[in-house]
Amino acid sequence: MPPKASKDKIHASEQDEDILQAVILADSFNSRFQPLSMTKPRTLLPLCNIPLLNWTLEALIGSGVQQIFVFCCSHADLIKEAISQSRWSLPNSGVKITPIVTPEALSTGDVMRELDSKQIIASDFILISGDVVSTIPLQEVVREHRERRKVNKSCIMTMVWKPLGTRNRPLPGLDLPVLLLDAGTRECLHYEYVKEGEPRVALPREKMTGHRELEIRTDLVDCAIDVCSVDVPALFSENFDYQDLRTDFVHGVLTSDLLGKQIFCHIPKRGYAARVGDTRSYAEISRDVLSRRTFPLVPDDTPAYKLKHGFVYIGESVSLSRTCTLGSHSQVGHRSYVDDDAIIEGSVIGPGCHIGPYVKISNSFLMEGSSIGANSVVTQSIVACGVQIGPNSNIDRGCMIGDGAILGSGAQIPPFSKVSGTLPPQDDEWDEDGQDADQKLKVMTNPAILGQDAKAYIWPAHKVPRDELSDDSSEAETPTRTFHQLGYTTQIEYPESTASSTPASSVVSSPASHATSLDGDISNLKLSDSAEFRSECTQSLERAFVEGHTVENAAIELKTLRMASNVPLKSVKEVAISFLVSKISLSGAPAQQKQAVNETIERWGPLLPAIGGEDPIENILLLQDHCASSPSHLKLFGNVLAAFYNNDIVEDEDIKGWILDSRSKYEADSLGDVCRKQGLVLLKAIQAQSSDEDESD
Repeated sequence: MPPKASKDKIHASEQDEDILQAVILADSFNSRFQPLSMTKPRTLLPLCNIPLLNWTLEALIGSGVQQIFVFCCSHADLIKEAISQSRWSLPNSGVKITPIVTPEALSTGDVMRELDSKQIIASDFILISGDVVSTIPLQEVVREHRERRKVNKSCIMTMVWKPLGTRNRPLPGLDLPVLLLDAGTRECLHYEYVKEGEPRVALPREKMTGHRELEIRTDLVDCAIDVCSVDVPALFSENFDYQDLRTDFVHGVLTSDLLGKQIFCHIPKRGYAARVGDTRSYAEISRDVLSRRTFPLVPDDTPAYKLKHGFVYIGESVSLSRTCTLGSHSQVGHRSYVDDDAIIEGSVIGPGCHIGPYVKISNSFLMEGSSIGANSVVTQSIVACGVQIGPNSNIDRGCMIGDGAILGSGAQIPPFSKVSGTLPPQDDEWDEDGQDADQKLKVMTNPAILGQDAKAYIWPAHKVPRDELSDDSSEAETPTRTFHQLGYTTQIEYPESTASSTPASSVVSSPASHATSLDGDISNLKLSDSAEFRSECTQSLERAFVEGHTVENAAIELKTLRMASNVPLKSVKEVAISFLVSKISLSGAPAQQKQAVNETIERWGPLLPAIGGEDPIENILLLQDHCASSPSHLKLFGNVLAAFYNNDIVEDEDIKGWILDSRSKYEADSLGDVCRKQGLVLLKAIQAQSSDEDESD
């Protein structure tokens, strides 16, 4: 009997390990999104009109996670309701999501100790914040972690950090995470969170011995995604000083001489990952979604939204005035209405919103059921659900207007203000300024700020929580609280010459109609200019190149960009060929250049036929035009054309057709003529080789 019981136990353990588990932290343990988070948790705030929790669930389920535990602290009932009403609650969804309510938890450490006490984790699991947008294949991170643990049981965690590219977002704050890594194994030897203003960071010398090559990385963004062993919750239970995951746990484990545990980093080469840690990153990640940097997680992934020119997404039953203007990188939710001469630029409008005449909304976010009165301006702000803003109002940059707030006519909200429909939460700081309750209430309901007949409260300046002064991954304070807020001096710029420059005059089919539903085609949104289109295509290709996308996915993204901007196929091919040639190194000996050409074309050359429109002769003409425009690329033409031939992108008949095509003929001795002569030499070599093979046969 005992041997049989032991055998069953081993079998159960192996079965548990086959089930990939994840733990979602549905609470941020700070109040940075107040007053928006007074009535709902941050994880249920909409990002591009989809709750943040749904983005996180998509990331996990898309990576093969089968069992998810959602730890809820504040507003647990709303989270449980959202999960029960989601499509993942259906029996055939293939995933089991279990909400666990922990009302007394005040930190990540408290949640991890609760997790340990419940003993529900069977093997290595994914730990992720409930406000993460990610397309990184997390199953690869889990596989890497498990392979490492097979030979090294001391490895208890693999953290996911993303390189900060020149155009990647979100940008890091004033504070700076510093990681000391073993360059070969990616073991994290030391973690330090350097506060703004500190001139230097001290790295322990003993951590640098015994490693052939070290990296000091300050160019990484924390994705708030970790793969943990079952030892991690237990270590939290053993040390009640561990509260924050990075500054307490990771720093504590790496500086302990007694634990003997190791933590590694995974730095993915492809995929997108970012956390909505503050209002600034909320805006930047929204922009990334609208720009399709998060592909395939994009608004038009479902039929509910249609992608139009200039990255404009239109929901169902939307009505636009004939004279309104929609700028690029904007989204209008279902059943919303935009009135005469209203301007929406780089903004997200939630479902059921009403935008009055002559309203200007720029780089802002309106949630469900909000309305903006005539002649009002909203700039780089977030307006929550059911907010009413009276006519002739101005909401300056960096403001947050909480659920149900009613602002009267002529409201003038100063920059970085917080306004709520109910009184702000009170604490001991209220008594520090010496004002009585009536004086405070009079200040918070000032009609000169909130407008006449307003039903709202503007928060006092000192009602900025201390946890709002730091990055989510740390409790370190920064002197400039506004850095992490939407509307800070580093603003998101939007191109001027976009779809926003043209009124929506051609939408209405009947002269008597004031507005029309946008379920059909929209001809009022003018295509973006060629410079913006080329920029977007180049950025898409750069991401594909750096992150190692498949040719098929890169082609899908380019086709989508082409459809959104309504440009001819030739324009897409021009950008693709220009980009491919630019990625070939011009340095080194001729043999090295030829090898670089072959490697690049073998990997990315199939992108040209995958884009569509089979016309190999046109591809050669575009390559000739590009190489003829730059003397530095002239010497690459022959090698690139040969690589096209060797990888079946063009045939010898295509090269012959190009030679005979009048468009390939340039003035004698010009750069284009030199390209043509190189092609003629290649064609003769191919024909000679074919002739030799025939004779051999």
